[in-house]
Amino acid sequence: MDKLDHLGWVVSSSFAIGDVRFAVRSTSHAFGEWLSDALGAYEVDDVEEFLYSVVVPDPPAGGKTKEFFILYKGSSAILRTLDPATLGRGLLTELEGLGLHQRDDAVYIVASVVDIAGAAALLPASAVPGLAKLGRRAGRLGVGIPGQLTAAIDMHAASVIPVGPSLDVPGDALERLAHALPWTGRDGLRFLDEPETVRAFVVPSRDPEASLQPARKGYALAQLAGRTLNLERVGGKGLEALGRFIDRTPCYETAWKDTTAALTQLADLLGEGP
Repeated sequence: MDKLDHLGWVVSSSFAIGDVRFAVRSTSHAFGEWLSDALGAYEVDDVEEFLYSVVVPDPPAGGKTKEFFILYKGSSAILRTLDPATLGRGLLTELEGLGLHQRDDAVYIVASVVDIAGAAALLPASAVPGLAKLGRRAGRLGVGIPGQLTAAIDMHAASVIPVGPSLDVPGDALERLAHALPWTGRDGLRFLDEPETVRAFVVPSRDPEASLQPARKGYALAQLAGRTLNLERVGGKGLEALGRFIDRTPCYETAWKDTTAALTQLADLLGEGP
């Protein structure tokens, strides 16, 4: 039995993006109708595997919800938000990622740009669920939770840039979702909309007890290359772009054993300025 079966799914749709076929289910008929409209160009006959599941809270009495919209990939929650438009953007951003391995216009990586003490740091996507679990502590630490788990590195400037959209989706899709689910709450998830100067790249340490410390450039490059989705497509030029990014960016490693401690160290470091 699926560990999410008890959540009361009422609608599902199947899609094919690139070479990936998958199904999405939801607890909301309104969300299901929006999804079929937004992704109509990719809808296919029934696919049995539910790659994504979307929980939509019941409409609140006052128009503002205190319950989370939750996006699951498999059985793991990858996005929690109080705002339906943010949910939609997070899902569409995630679906963009399904075709990134076929693109060659940038180097695409499984990593997130995170605001820490007013500066941008690039963290492996595996660290993001730990950030989300911090709740209000994230704000007190000066940490902005990212809404996406992929980023792009420009082939020429070697800077971190937004993932350019490629899906055939109506331009007003998010506005339509906000109209279909007309309730909202405060939300602080961050999406990358402009090129960003990254002040730190943080990789997992091989030492399970390691606190934040400088990482060797060669190790950081290997970690970044291992998180690249389209290295086969971009080849040597892509690897050169990764190398330029590593050369220009301070690199650190940590075990992430204590997320709060690691973020506090990183905030102190970035708060000192360039």
